[in-house]
Amino acid sequence: MFYRHYVCSNPIGPYVVGVDAGGTRTRAAIVTLDGVVAGYGTGPGANPNSGGGTADELTRALTAALTDALQDLDPARVVNGVFGIAGAGAANRPRAVASANTAWAAAGIPGEPEVVTDIPVAFAAGSTERTGIVVMAGTGAGAAVIDAGEIERRSDANGYLIGDEGSAVWIGREGVRAAMRAYDGRGRATVLAETMPRALLGEEAGPLLAGLDPSVVAPSGAPTAGSTWPGTDLPQAIIRKVYAERPATIGQVAPQVSAAAEQGDPVAIEIIAEAVRHLLENVDAVRPALDELLAAREKPGFGLVVAGSLLESGPVADGVREGLVSRFGVAPTPAGDGAVGAARLAAHRVRA
Repeated sequence: MFYRHYVCSNPIGPYVVGVDAGGTRTRAAIVTLDGVVAGYGTGPGANPNSGGGTADELTRALTAALTDALQDLDPARVVNGVFGIAGAGAANRPRAVASANTAWAAAGIPGEPEVVTDIPVAFAAGSTERTGIVVMAGTGAGAAVIDAGEIERRSDANGYLIGDEGSAVWIGREGVRAAMRAYDGRGRATVLAETMPRALLGEEAGPLLAGLDPSVVAPSGAPTAGSTWPGTDLPQAIIRKVYAERPATIGQVAPQVSAAAEQGDPVAIEIIAEAVRHLLENVDAVRPALDELLAAREKPGFGLVVAGSLLESGPVADGVREGLVSRFGVAPTPAGDGAVGAARLAAHRVRA
């Protein structure tokens, strides 16, 4: 069983292909038209906006996941495919299409796949409704109104440099900034001053933290202006790590921020609260488009989906869920497997 989907041996085609390429992982599913998962594969992350990956890295990630999923299946029996690629909006669409086509050809599949962003794929993975809202918070973040597999309106999901507010990368960056401010006396005491470098630097952090003033790492939120200066070794090690790695790497600090918030650290609580505010702000921005679509229909049913690691559990998930229930009167549905969601879209295109 892969990601809660049973893979059947020797299923009868024809097949459709679904690929979900996110900032931390790429997944591919080979599915029969009646929904049986015939093959499943994974590859590395491949988000050119939130992850900072190159075109070659995107191509390799897609190829690895797709060939892993196909294995002994006959590629000639694939009749359609949808690639949901994070960051594949208009700005990066040519690169995403080229990478998808290259991976498709490398797998020996005839024709070409359809390339969409990961946003409609996430909605399809969590709802069978034609229309609705999906809220995303993983490596990237945003919200969108989806109608018949198309994005009617979206908010954010603009990449780590100019958006993705409330994402793991955004939370991680805010956690690092809070610790750096605590070190040099511009900020407030926080346990992140200790837990952040341990998450980011690993074993290297231990000796560097040895001389840190205990008042800096207290969960008090007190100003650190009068604390003992720890010297440059720890801050410089963090700087080297952050700027040497891909942008998505800083997202690994997000769990430490969530944990600190749950333990009552006031600095972390404020970061998490701001993340929740950003995510619900996205929902409020796109909701008028949903209202317009539903007003024109006799049966105004809609889906409400949350997707991404931050919305599975934890303080961000709790805050967003509470906000959605207060706005819509119903609880959101968690997105399932994105690759299978993409395959659903591909099968729908075949049947349409």
